[in-house]
Amino acid sequence: MLDTPRTPPAPAIKANELTAKQMFMLFPTPMFTGKLSDISVCDRIEKKLRELQRSGKGRSSPDGGILAYMTPDDLQTLSEMKELVDVIMWESGKILDAYAIKRDSHYITNMWAIIANPNRRHHMHIHPNCLLSGLVYIKAPQHCGSTVFASPRQLSKNLEPIYLAKNELNSDAFVFPAEKGRMLIWPSHVPHAVEQGTADEAEERIVVAFNVMIRGLVDLSTARLDLR
Repeated sequence: MLDTPRTPPAPAIKANELTAKQMFMLFPTPMFTGKLSDISVCDRIEKKLRELQRSGKGRSSPDGGILAYMTPDDLQTLSEMKELVDVIMWESGKILDAYAIKRDSHYITNMWAIIANPNRRHHMHIHPNCLLSGLVYIKAPQHCGSTVFASPRQLSKNLEPIYLAKNELNSDAFVFPAEKGRMLIWPSHVPHAVEQGTADEAEERIVVAFNVMIRGLVDLSTARLDLR
């Protein structure tokens, strides 16, 4: 007959150690990410963005400057963008549900694309007047600039010790390498930037960015806001 497995004894509690210990993550900042199920969507979008660039719509960097072209910020209205818009609307709706945000509906306030030198940096910034912001990497040459997110708590720090190792409890920056077809969605107040890359400059880095807002009545005492 086999011996009955025994549960190993619990380690002895030291006199100077708490019992029933727990750790709570207070006020976490979520980052949502996933990949498009059909990567060929990126190729169809790039074709449309190139058409816009050739047409002269949008803004380009001045002559002699580092290559950067920005489309108009109403791409969500174009029929060629519907495949991507449908994904954004679905996923952002799920995120708003996860936040348990009461609303009548939600919508993309604006959507634009950047075609740029793969090693071009972009300064730290936020997206005001919206709840969620996001991007999709349409073209991402190897070693092109990563997207960097900074913790809002940086501004409240008055002591910075030396850390033996970086982890999610002490890090104030999160780096997300560019990957074709990957979507990122985050709370719009989170600062973010683009790092300088080291890619072959024969290819360009292409990103579609967007903002999402809700419709409805925010019926809070002394903070009423009608967004309908």
